[in-house]
Parts: sequence; structure tokens; C-alpha cells
Amino acid sequence: MTDIPGHWIPHRRADGEVVGWIDLESQAPDLVPVDRLGSPLDPVSDWSAAEETLEHRGLGFLLNRFHYRGHTVRIRQLYPDHIIVTTAVSDAIGDVGEEFTLPFPAGADLTEVPR
Repeated sequence: MTDIPGHWIPHRRADGEVVGWIDLESQAPDLVPVDRLGSPLDPVSDWSAAEETLEHRGLGFLLNRFHYRGHTVRIRQLYPDHIIVTTAVSDAIGDVGEEFTLPFPAGADLTEVPR
């Protein structure tokens, strides 16, 4: 499992919840907003634009469905060093599904299902 790189600065909502990070180094002098799954978003040239990009991405996308190695999954839990996804995509009683533990950041193996 990986840790959050030291050159990623957390960006928090007003309630203190981390919505992502701002990567200061990978494309310097540009800044790279990084969402809560560790996925880089389009680079921007200033801090305000990076914050705005993260605010726009928000946390709501975590409720979407994702593809993971041939499975449709949803995010079950997020941790600083790993992500747990499940094939239980409904909230139905008895839909226990199969769980997978992914490293953080999730990388190309986890892709959002287009709406």
C-alpha cells in the first residue's frame, strides 16, 4: 500500500473533510488537482483554480459506479493508503457482493462508469 505523497497538499471543505489534494511537483510550475481516489485532474496554473477544480469534483462522484478488472463496483471505504470496493452495487439486504482492496491511488484499474 502507498502513502499520500508529501508534495500533495490536502484541500478541505468548510467542514474539514478532505476532497482532494493539490500536487505541487509532478507538472511544475503547473499545479495538478488530485481527487479523493488519487486520480489526477487537468493541470491548472494557479492555486485558486486548483481549489475550484477540487470543489467542483467534490465527493459526490464517490457514489457512482466504477469498473474494476471486469467487475462493476462501488466504493465501500476510503483510507489514506487503500480503497475498498465492492460488487454489491445496490443497497438491498443480502447483496453482500465481493470486496477488493486496492492500493491508493487506485490507478488505471479503477475507472468511473460514464453516466
